[in-house]
Amino acid sequence: MTENAPRAAEGAAARPARRLDARLLVGLLLVIASVAAVVGIVGAADEGEELLVAPSDLVAGQELTAADLEVRRVSLGVEAHGYAGPADVPEEGVVISRALAAGELVPLSALGDARGPVATTIVVSLSTPLGATVRAGDALDLWSSPAIEGGRFGAPSVIASGAQLVRTVAAEGIVAAEEGGRVELLVPRRDVARILHALANGDALAAVPVSLAIGG
Repeated sequence: MTENAPRAAEGAAARPARRLDARLLVGLLLVIASVAAVVGIVGAADEGEELLVAPSDLVAGQELTAADLEVRRVSLGVEAHGYAGPADVPEEGVVISRALAAGELVPLSALGDARGPVATTIVVSLSTPLGATVRAGDALDLWSSPAIEGGRFGAPSVIASGAQLVRTVAAEGIVAAEEGGRVELLVPRRDVARILHALANGDALAAVPVSLAIGG
């Protein structure tokens, strides 16, 4: 009897300790669950994408920079790809191509090149090929030698200064292979009439780099 008494006392002391351990475990699980829930909410909020919103009514032709537009985080999924984000507006700004209401998301299709009012692109056929070092984005002077009688050409002159090479156009057919190639140029609108006149007259055109590229 006396030997069993200490053992009974030890068992009685151990039972409260087990209850305490159980409560502690439940408490820890509740804390972990609450932290996981908060993390899940924050993660769901971070899934949104930053898109541009019209801060007020905008009219077609209005020139804006990214600072003129509001940025909001919106969750649209795949549909968000049709709308503009801060990175879609270049430093020089854009021109709004259609009216937008205040608070409306800005579609990519509503953003126009800020150079549009003063510049445009045009495709021309050259009588001599471009140099091997000329690349898209290079500045070129477009020269024209006016066609005269007997298949001859007059003295050349610059009809578009500082044009920018957009791309070279792939040659198609036998006639195209005999030419110096076709290129798309970004030119000032003031030069368009002279370029079109040269094309209609059959003048010989040549594009000369404004500066000489070093290396290949």
